[in-house]
Amino acid sequence: MSGVYGYPQPRSAVAVPRVVAAGLLVLSGALAVGGSFGAFSVYRFESRSEYVESSTTTTTGWGDIQEPPPEAGEPAAAAILHGIPLVVAALLALVAAVLLVLSARRPGDPAPGRLLGTGAAGLLVGVIAVIWLELITFTGNVASNAANAAPDSEFRSTFEIGVGGYLVLVSGLAALAAAVLLLVPRRGPAAWPVPPFGPGQQPWPQPQQQWMPPQQWAGPPQQWAQPGYPPPPGPGAPPQ
Repeated sequence: MSGVYGYPQPRSAVAVPRVVAAGLLVLSGALAVGGSFGAFSVYRFESRSEYVESSTTTTTGWGDIQEPPPEAGEPAAAAILHGIPLVVAALLALVAAVLLVLSARRPGDPAPGRLLGTGAAGLLVGVIAVIWLELITFTGNVASNAANAAPDSEFRSTFEIGVGGYLVLVSGLAALAAAVLLLVPRRGPAAWPVPPFGPGQQPWPQPQQQWMPPQQWAGPPQQWAQPGYPPPPGPGAPPQ
Protein backbone atom coordinates (compact mmCIF):
# COMPACT_ATOMS: atom_id res chain seq x y z
CA MET A 1 0.00 0.00 0.00
CA SER A 2 1.41 3.37 -1.04
CA GLY A 3 1.50 6.26 1.34
CA VAL A 4 1.01 9.95 0.78
CA TYR A 5 4.43 10.43 -0.81
CA GLY A 6 4.35 7.28 -2.88
CA TYR A 7 6.32 5.14 -0.40
CA PRO A 8 4.87 1.92 1.13
CA GLN A 9 3.38 2.32 4.56
CA PRO A 10 4.35 -0.22 7.32
CA ARG A 11 1.71 -2.84 8.07
CA SER A 12 0.41 -3.19 11.61
CA ALA A 13 2.44 -5.91 13.30
CA VAL A 14 0.78 -8.60 15.36
CA ALA A 15 0.65 -7.65 19.04
CA VAL A 16 2.48 -10.72 20.35
CA PRO A 17 2.03 -9.85 24.06
CA ARG A 18 -1.73 -9.54 23.51
CA VAL A 19 -1.90 -12.94 21.79
CA VAL A 20 0.17 -14.53 24.56
CA ALA A 21 -2.10 -12.93 27.15
CA ALA A 22 -5.14 -14.34 25.34
CA GLY A 23 -3.63 -17.82 25.48
CA LEU A 24 -2.88 -17.45 29.18
CA LEU A 25 -6.44 -16.34 29.84
CA VAL A 26 -7.85 -19.40 28.06
CA LEU A 27 -5.46 -21.66 29.99
CA SER A 28 -6.33 -19.99 33.27
CA GLY A 29 -10.07 -20.31 32.67
CA ALA A 30 -9.80 -23.98 31.72
CA LEU A 31 -7.73 -24.81 34.80
CA ALA A 32 -10.09 -22.86 37.03
CA VAL A 33 -13.18 -24.69 35.78
CA GLY A 34 -11.49 -28.07 35.86
CA GLY A 35 -9.98 -27.47 39.28
CA SER A 36 -13.32 -26.40 40.75
CA PHE A 37 -14.63 -29.95 40.27
CA GLY A 38 -11.53 -31.47 41.81
CA ALA A 39 -10.71 -31.80 45.48
CA PHE A 40 -9.45 -28.62 47.07
CA SER A 41 -8.68 -30.45 50.28
CA VAL A 42 -9.20 -33.80 51.99
CA TYR A 43 -9.75 -33.87 55.74
CA ARG A 44 -9.50 -37.25 57.46
CA PHE A 45 -10.65 -37.82 61.01
CA GLU A 46 -9.55 -41.15 62.48
CA SER A 47 -11.06 -42.45 65.71
CA ARG A 48 -10.30 -45.56 67.74
CA SER A 49 -13.25 -44.96 70.02
CA GLU A 50 -16.33 -47.12 69.95
CA TYR A 51 -18.62 -44.12 70.15
CA VAL A 52 -17.13 -41.86 67.49
CA GLU A 53 -16.62 -43.13 63.97
CA SER A 54 -13.97 -42.05 61.51
CA SER A 55 -14.89 -39.80 58.59
CA THR A 56 -13.42 -38.19 55.51
CA THR A 57 -14.50 -34.80 54.17
CA THR A 58 -13.56 -33.76 50.64
CA THR A 59 -13.99 -30.09 49.78
CA THR A 60 -14.55 -28.96 46.19
CA GLY A 61 -15.67 -25.77 44.55
CA TRP A 62 -19.26 -27.02 44.67
CA GLY A 63 -19.60 -28.23 48.24
CA ASP A 64 -18.34 -30.82 50.71
CA ILE A 65 -18.52 -34.59 50.28
CA GLN A 66 -18.54 -36.48 53.56
CA GLU A 67 -17.96 -40.20 53.92
CA PRO A 68 -19.80 -41.87 55.47
CA PRO A 69 -22.70 -39.53 54.72
CA PRO A 70 -24.28 -37.83 57.73
CA GLU A 71 -27.42 -39.32 59.18
CA ALA A 72 -30.80 -37.90 58.28
CA GLY A 73 -31.73 -34.93 60.42
CA GLU A 74 -28.17 -34.15 61.40
CA PRO A 75 -27.38 -30.46 60.74
CA ALA A 76 -24.66 -29.83 58.16
CA ALA A 77 -22.49 -26.78 57.83
CA ALA A 78 -23.20 -24.53 54.87
CA ALA A 79 -20.63 -25.02 52.14
CA ILE A 80 -18.93 -22.13 50.36
CA LEU A 81 -19.41 -22.51 46.60
CA HIS A 82 -16.21 -21.13 45.13
CA GLY A 83 -17.03 -22.76 41.81
CA ILE A 84 -19.58 -20.08 40.88
CA PRO A 85 -17.16 -17.11 40.76
CA LEU A 86 -14.52 -19.32 39.17
CA VAL A 87 -16.82 -20.26 36.28
CA VAL A 88 -17.97 -16.64 35.83
CA ALA A 89 -14.38 -15.41 35.74
CA ALA A 90 -13.45 -18.18 33.28
CA LEU A 91 -16.24 -17.16 30.89
CA LEU A 92 -15.15 -13.52 31.05
CA ALA A 93 -11.56 -14.58 30.39
CA LEU A 94 -12.68 -16.55 27.32
CA VAL A 95 -14.58 -13.57 25.89
CA ALA A 96 -11.60 -11.30 26.57
CA ALA A 97 -9.27 -13.75 24.83
CA VAL A 98 -11.45 -13.72 21.70
CA LEU A 99 -11.47 -9.91 21.64
CA LEU A 100 -7.70 -9.77 22.08
CA VAL A 101 -7.07 -12.17 19.21
CA LEU A 102 -9.45 -10.30 16.89
CA SER A 103 -7.78 -6.96 17.65
CA ALA A 104 -4.20 -8.24 17.53
CA ARG A 105 -3.56 -6.74 14.06
CA ARG A 106 -5.51 -3.55 14.50
CA PRO A 107 -3.54 -0.34 14.91
CA GLY A 108 -3.41 1.17 18.35
CA ASP A 109 -4.39 -0.62 21.53
CA PRO A 110 -8.16 -1.38 21.64
CA ALA A 111 -9.42 -0.98 25.18
CA PRO A 112 -12.40 -3.41 25.41
CA GLY A 113 -10.42 -6.64 25.22
CA ARG A 114 -7.61 -5.35 27.39
CA LEU A 115 -9.88 -4.04 30.13
CA LEU A 116 -12.10 -7.13 30.12
CA GLY A 117 -9.06 -9.40 30.23
CA THR A 118 -7.53 -7.49 33.10
CA GLY A 119 -10.81 -7.61 35.05
CA ALA A 120 -11.29 -11.34 34.45
CA ALA A 121 -7.70 -12.04 35.49
CA GLY A 122 -8.15 -9.95 38.63
CA LEU A 123 -11.34 -11.82 39.54
CA LEU A 124 -9.62 -15.18 39.07
CA VAL A 125 -6.63 -14.14 41.15
CA GLY A 126 -8.89 -12.79 43.91
CA VAL A 127 -11.06 -15.92 44.20
CA ILE A 128 -8.07 -18.26 44.08
CA ALA A 129 -6.28 -16.17 46.70
CA VAL A 130 -9.26 -16.61 49.06
CA ILE A 131 -9.29 -20.37 48.43
CA TRP A 132 -5.62 -20.73 49.22
CA LEU A 133 -5.85 -18.56 52.31
CA GLU A 134 -8.45 -20.99 53.62
CA LEU A 135 -6.31 -23.99 52.70
CA ILE A 136 -3.23 -22.57 54.40
CA THR A 137 -5.26 -21.68 57.51
CA PHE A 138 -6.80 -25.16 57.79
CA THR A 139 -3.42 -26.80 57.23
CA GLY A 140 -1.90 -24.78 60.06
CA ASN A 141 -4.79 -25.48 62.42
CA VAL A 142 -4.73 -29.24 61.84
CA ALA A 143 -0.96 -29.37 62.19
CA SER A 144 -1.16 -27.39 65.43
CA ASN A 145 -3.83 -29.73 66.87
CA ALA A 146 -1.82 -32.79 65.91
CA ALA A 147 1.29 -31.38 67.61
CA ASN A 148 -0.61 -30.61 70.84
CA ALA A 149 -2.44 -33.95 70.98
CA ALA A 150 -1.35 -36.56 73.50
CA PRO A 151 0.60 -39.52 72.16
CA ASP A 152 -2.08 -42.00 73.37
CA SER A 153 -4.98 -39.98 72.02
CA GLU A 154 -7.77 -41.97 70.40
CA PHE A 155 -8.34 -39.30 67.76
CA ARG A 156 -6.11 -38.32 64.92
CA SER A 157 -6.76 -35.88 62.04
CA THR A 158 -4.91 -35.08 58.84
CA PHE A 159 -5.43 -32.41 56.22
CA GLU A 160 -4.16 -32.61 52.64
CA ILE A 161 -4.42 -30.25 49.70
CA GLY A 162 -6.00 -31.98 46.73
CA VAL A 163 -5.37 -31.86 43.00
CA GLY A 164 -8.09 -29.24 42.50
CA GLY A 165 -6.30 -26.86 44.83
CA TYR A 166 -3.09 -27.07 42.82
CA LEU A 167 -4.96 -26.69 39.54
CA VAL A 168 -6.58 -23.45 40.63
CA LEU A 169 -3.19 -22.28 41.93
CA VAL A 170 -1.66 -22.70 38.48
CA SER A 171 -4.75 -20.98 37.07
CA GLY A 172 -4.16 -17.99 39.30
CA LEU A 173 -0.49 -17.74 38.27
CA ALA A 174 -1.46 -17.85 34.59
CA ALA A 175 -4.10 -15.16 35.14
CA LEU A 176 -1.57 -12.99 36.97
CA ALA A 177 0.91 -13.29 34.09
CA ALA A 178 -1.85 -12.39 31.60
CA ALA A 179 -2.76 -9.31 33.62
CA VAL A 180 0.87 -8.15 33.64
CA LEU A 181 1.09 -8.52 29.85
CA LEU A 182 -2.16 -6.61 29.38
CA LEU A 183 -0.95 -3.74 31.54
CA VAL A 184 2.21 -3.26 29.44
CA PRO A 185 1.55 -0.60 26.77
CA ARG A 186 1.61 -1.81 23.20
CA ARG A 187 4.46 -0.66 21.00
CA GLY A 188 3.62 1.02 17.73
CA PRO A 189 4.98 -0.12 14.35
CA ALA A 190 8.56 0.81 13.56
CA ALA A 191 9.02 3.77 11.26
CA TRP A 192 10.29 3.03 7.76
CA PRO A 193 13.63 4.59 6.80
CA VAL A 194 13.41 7.71 4.67
CA PRO A 195 15.28 7.30 1.35
CA PRO A 196 18.21 9.66 0.87
CA PHE A 197 17.76 12.71 -1.31
CA GLY A 198 20.30 14.64 -3.28
CA PRO A 199 21.16 18.27 -2.71
CA GLY A 200 18.35 20.59 -3.58
CA GLN A 201 15.77 17.80 -3.73
CA GLN A 202 12.73 17.80 -1.54
CA PRO A 203 11.27 14.67 0.16
CA TRP A 204 7.95 15.13 -1.62
CA PRO A 205 7.20 14.93 -5.32
CA GLN A 206 7.39 18.15 -7.23
CA PRO A 207 4.15 19.32 -8.84
CA GLN A 208 4.09 18.57 -12.54
CA GLN A 209 4.18 21.66 -14.72
CA GLN A 210 1.62 21.91 -17.47
CA TRP A 211 3.10 21.65 -20.96
CA MET A 212 2.83 24.81 -23.01
CA PRO A 213 3.30 24.84 -26.80
CA PRO A 214 6.31 26.85 -28.02
CA GLN A 215 5.66 30.32 -29.38
CA GLN A 216 5.76 30.69 -33.13
CA TRP A 217 8.63 32.68 -34.68
CA ALA A 218 7.42 36.13 -35.67
CA GLY A 219 10.08 36.76 -38.33
CA PRO A 220 13.46 38.52 -38.35
CA PRO A 221 13.95 41.35 -35.94
CA GLN A 222 13.24 44.82 -37.28
CA GLN A 223 16.12 47.04 -38.31
CA TRP A 224 16.45 50.12 -36.21
CA ALA A 225 16.81 53.32 -38.28
CA GLN A 226 20.00 55.20 -37.98
CA PRO A 227 19.62 58.60 -36.33
CA GLY A 228 19.52 61.54 -38.85
CA TYR A 229 23.06 62.84 -38.55
CA PRO A 230 24.60 64.67 -41.62
CA PRO A 231 27.21 62.74 -43.49
CA PRO A 232 30.81 63.67 -42.81
CA PRO A 233 32.39 66.16 -45.22
CA GLY A 234 34.36 64.73 -48.16
CA PRO A 235 38.04 65.27 -48.62
CA GLY A 236 38.63 68.82 -50.03
CA ALA A 237 41.64 70.65 -51.29
CA PRO A 238 44.58 70.85 -48.99
CA PRO A 239 44.89 74.09 -47.19
CA GLN A 240 47.22 76.72 -48.78
